[in-house]
Amino acid sequence: MERRLAAVISADIVGYSRLMGEDEDATLAAANDHRNEVVGPRALQYGGRTVKLMGDGILMEFPSAVQAVAFALDVQNAMDTRNRDIQEDRRIVYRIGINVGDIIIEDGDIFGDGVNIAARLEAIAEPGGICISGTVYDQVARKLGEMFEFMGHQTLKNIASPVRAYRSLPEKTGAVRPAEPGASAAFDFKAPDRPSIAILPFKSLSPVPDQDYIADGIHFGLSATMVQLSGLFLIHAPTLNGYRSTEVAPDDVARQLEVRYVLDGAVQRAGNRVRVTVQLTDTEARQTILAERYDREVGDIFKLQDDIIHEVIVALKIKLVSGEAERVWFSKINVPDAMEAYYRASSHFYKFNKDDNQTARALFEDMHRLQPDAVIGPSYIAASHWIDWFFGWSEAPEQSFAEADKWSRRAMEYPENNGIGHAIHGHLQLVQGNFDAAVVACRTGTQLRTSCPLAHGLLGLVQNYCGNPEEAVKSVKEALRLERIYPPWLIDVLAAAYRDRGDFQLSVPAARESIRINPANNDARLILCSDYALSGDSDQAHLVAKDIIAKDPDFKLGAYAQRLPYKSPDMRNRVIAALSKAGLPE
Repeated sequence: MERRLAAVISADIVGYSRLMGEDEDATLAAANDHRNEVVGPRALQYGGRTVKLMGDGILMEFPSAVQAVAFALDVQNAMDTRNRDIQEDRRIVYRIGINVGDIIIEDGDIFGDGVNIAARLEAIAEPGGICISGTVYDQVARKLGEMFEFMGHQTLKNIASPVRAYRSLPEKTGAVRPAEPGASAAFDFKAPDRPSIAILPFKSLSPVPDQDYIADGIHFGLSATMVQLSGLFLIHAPTLNGYRSTEVAPDDVARQLEVRYVLDGAVQRAGNRVRVTVQLTDTEARQTILAERYDREVGDIFKLQDDIIHEVIVALKIKLVSGEAERVWFSKINVPDAMEAYYRASSHFYKFNKDDNQTARALFEDMHRLQPDAVIGPSYIAASHWIDWFFGWSEAPEQSFAEADKWSRRAMEYPENNGIGHAIHGHLQLVQGNFDAAVVACRTGTQLRTSCPLAHGLLGLVQNYCGNPEEAVKSVKEALRLERIYPPWLIDVLAAAYRDRGDFQLSVPAARESIRINPANNDARLILCSDYALSGDSDQAHLVAKDIIAKDPDFKLGAYAQRLPYKSPDMRNRVIAALSKAGLPE
């Protein structure tokens, strides 16, 4: 029995029983022709395999989500062409469901939730359409995201939790190229120029569920340290949460995330001792270049993390630049209860929701009281307050802003600064109108946190408002390249920067992508509306303006203008005038 991560396609023929009842021989002949002339050749073309045929159903496996979705789009396009000259009630029409998940392979067949979810998505797909899971969409958004729209979280038969689902747009199904001109260019990123690595969530081997936070803490701790290494390109840790509790081959991870190295491991605690095993795989060379087991007392766990990081640095031949050697080691944290608080806090912090953010902040505050000489406490306390303010989670936003400002300043005072304080402080300086200080602080944040998408994203946001959209585009692209699962706020910054440098053909698809990921996102609609107005497409601008008012009947341009902290009043006035011309109320 073998387990691996794969993209699974489940497809069937719409109205098959009716077709067979009307003309069994003709239906079987037509179905076989389509399988042999359309499905089979394209499966080979896109690297897939047919697992089995089940009457009118087909179960297939592909090595990546992009290949599976491109295959499905191509098949539906080909079927549409073949059906044009066929009487409507005799057409063979497929509906297709696609999921990425853990599968079990036995005797050539595949089983597991990865397969079950694909089958359930197929059942809710429209005739001639495609329905994909959120995990698939996250991996194809950059290349094929324009083809799909969000369906919400779907409750599927015999699947325990609701599944985020997307359906193909009828007018775009089969058009493998992005429908908006320049859409692919909007998310066109260069390959990293330094060793690229993904750190998978560490497995907890403890029989006690309450000990899982230790594995999470080590995973996030390693990521929080390596994000500061200028010689390394590190995929953002929360991006990898989808691989939790999943058996996945390093080659599959490397292909899906476009990295060369994959680090994975396992953690087991027994009383006062902890055992950690790690493995570093070079997927290009197809060999394990580091495999170690560490047995330590729990109190030495930060020293253990430092040892792992040192081994990775040596294995990848990374050179530490001036100051990095003093900043990146965790062993300065020597209070056991502080370590416990840090690991528990990290486990909550990266779940990224309002309640867990508050829980994490309380634990980071505990850590700071226990070990006030460590920069980690003030850094993450500042981050948690900033998140509450920035994402509208705070019931007292002015207080959250003030607390984020206070704690970010404290974090910046530590000699072994990790850059979090600088990134947050820079954004807060922008809001307060201190433009030059904002750029300096955010740029320092990216220098201290080379692989941090938040630091690069905030630098891009600040650069754009300070009148440098060209550099803003570069910074946000670096953030998105590290994030991989694109958060709408980052795409909004990219779309605004494209607009402000006059690239409407790139801003429009970026804004639409943000709306597609989060249909409630009016910020992206405002960017889109201004794109159309500034480019002279008044009809589209008016349509988007109506949608904005439908989503927010109380919207007023005056209040929105106060949220645009441009250094140049002319830039802000340009955007507001365009939105006013589109029909939005003052």
